[in-house]
Amino acid sequence: MRLFEEILSSVGVSPDVAYGGAKFVVYAGRCACFENVAGISYLSKEEIGLLLKKGEVRVYGKDLHIARYGMGDLVLTGQVQKVEMGENTI
Repeated sequence: MRLFEEILSSVGVSPDVAYGGAKFVVYAGRCACFENVAGISYLSKEEIGLLLKKGEVRVYGKDLHIARYGMGDLVLTGQVQKVEMGENTI
């Protein structure tokens, strides 16, 4: 997803700031797209833990499902209610 690099560039921040970190977009609470996903630490219909190159993300909601996962990108569907970022690294 090059969108993140374009956004950072347009506000004058180097895209290197976000390299390997948490990059995600939540669309009206109905789905979410994540970049730099290195693995999945846990998965249920109410909570999903994503391991990133730098840090981790926890997603909370209802009826959560992984629609697509590959090459570091992950698309999550369901009612996304909250996303939390953590500091753990792998």
